[in-house]
Amino acid sequence: MLSDVLLLLLVSAVASQIEIQTGRRLYTGYQVVRTYPEGQDQRAALLTLDQEVDFWSDIGPHSTQADLMVAPDRQEVIKAYLQANGIPFQVLIPNVQREIDNENNEEDDAISVEQLDNLIHLLPENPRDKRQGADLFSLLGLPNLLLSQNTRRRRRPQDAGPRRPRKFSSSSIPAINAPVSSFPKSEKNGTSEICSVTGMNWKQYQSVHTIYSWMDCLEANFKQKVQLITIGKSSEGRPLRVARVRIGEEKKQAIFIDGGIHAREWASPASVTYILHKLVETGDLDALLQVYDAYILPAANPDGYEYSRNHDRMWRKTRSKTGVRNILGQECFGVDPNRNFGWRWGGHGASKNQCKETYMGPAPFSEPETRAIKNFLSSGKNFKLYLTFHSYGQYILYPWGFDDIDAVDKQDLHRVGTRAANVLKSRYGSSYQVGSAAQLLYPASGGSDDWAKGGAGIKYSFTVELPDTGTHGFILPARFIQGVGREAVTCLETMVNNI
Repeated sequence: MLSDVLLLLLVSAVASQIEIQTGRRLYTGYQVVRTYPEGQDQRAALLTLDQEVDFWSDIGPHSTQADLMVAPDRQEVIKAYLQANGIPFQVLIPNVQREIDNENNEEDDAISVEQLDNLIHLLPENPRDKRQGADLFSLLGLPNLLLSQNTRRRRRPQDAGPRRPRKFSSSSIPAINAPVSSFPKSEKNGTSEICSVTGMNWKQYQSVHTIYSWMDCLEANFKQKVQLITIGKSSEGRPLRVARVRIGEEKKQAIFIDGGIHAREWASPASVTYILHKLVETGDLDALLQVYDAYILPAANPDGYEYSRNHDRMWRKTRSKTGVRNILGQECFGVDPNRNFGWRWGGHGASKNQCKETYMGPAPFSEPETRAIKNFLSSGKNFKLYLTFHSYGQYILYPWGFDDIDAVDKQDLHRVGTRAANVLKSRYGSSYQVGSAAQLLYPASGGSDDWAKGGAGIKYSFTVELPDTGTHGFILPARFIQGVGREAVTCLETMVNNI
């Protein structure tokens, strides 16, 4: 029976490989299911689903949880498979499209921790939730994946502008009811002050066009503080723009911050632009700028981000052409940027399959986006800190990620990460786990943080996985942006004060 189930899953998995060139891909009825494997046999059983579901968190050798996104036409058979293997599960997100529809609505107030707790308690208490999915679609029911003209319209961002995450091992995923941030009320207006004409604010997720227009405005209005540098172009020709922020002309050590390496992690560029806002417009971080120059790259994967905004919300990779086609005859686009950096490239956790979400590319730094970051970090600017923001999970990670090996200065890295986590806990009530990526989570080669340390020689290199812990996952509502942004700023300040 299990072999028949897996065959059905393999055929229906064709739908997940569809390339959306016009319109939007719908996730109506898709569910995010949290599984609770007990032992190696059940973890192995989950691994057989790798081609059939979208793992929102990866499975390591000691995993006790794993989050899967399951299409409507596969839910019945996936749940039957889980039951047949005795794997407990519960539904975290019953309808992904509903979350997407409500994600970017502008709201004035941040949700309180009490309200978030109430939402958490609405989840089934019994992890063996065996409710079956919606009606089974036909195996090739492709129109169900595309946005129809009659789909309910959601409120659009002010500027609309022209798929798997960096996986984290589910052995360390905080429980769904773990402490999360008690985000305070929104700031006075949550809007760029002098440059409000650009439409930039932190009440909604913004397009690359809006972000870049705002950066232009910052440069024009803060000439002594901001200089924009184009470090390269994306596969589709979008500029990769870095803001250098400094006070004074003396030569200083530098920090580099990037966001948006993975396209669907919208909380990342939103938080990095919030840091830039605090560095430039409010003056809140002037003390930092007395010691360091800051280089900020808010959109490290602009093509993928825009594709995620305009066509497929769950897109993860770049948009480069691979020349390889799936079984529908469509080209498989893109490389996982966080498997494409050249430190121990091609090892654990990276795929050679062009149609996989973790495709590592044909060679290290094959992508113009990763190559531009490499060249800039190697340009002799005396970087002391590399900080890359991802989501989700609430982790502070440091090298090495490529294998279960300690960095020679692990004690220093752990001290700085732990200090940041402690401040975040005391100030916001949020729980971040700290550790080397391979040991706390799972081995994954080709990451930007590994290359920043091993290739560029930057001593302090960290990946921060932003909130939350699974209630919304990648589809964090816009009302959380300012709260998550504050956490990102606090993390930066604390690290800088302790390196």
